[in-house]
Amino acid sequence: GGLVSLRELVLQANRLASIPSSIGDLSRLSILDLRHNRLTEIPESLGRLHQLTHLDLRGNRLLSLPDSIAGLPNLEKLDLRWNKLSAKPRWIDSLEQRGCMVLLS
Repeated sequence: GGLVSLRELVLQANRLASIPSSIGDLSRLSILDLRHNRLTEIPESLGRLHQLTHLDLRGNRLLSLPDSIAGLPNLEKLDLRWNKLSAKPRWIDSLEQRGCMVLLS
């Protein structure tokens, strides 16, 4: 969380089981690639990443997502394919309506 100038974080295929809530402190992050890990949840603090444009969560074990993702003002692409989401989050439609490309399996 101390890398406040970090703009891109690619952690794909690292067998990560969790992400620390301090990820929300990476205020300049614009690309976050967490695909193909073992994540079962995403911290609510992700909603503080107001510069985030691309969020790749495909190929994890996510059952649900924090509502804070809906408040990411610059999000252009959200990839959720190949997860086990129990239901489509109710805020997905609003992201798509404002131009965010959302990929679901």
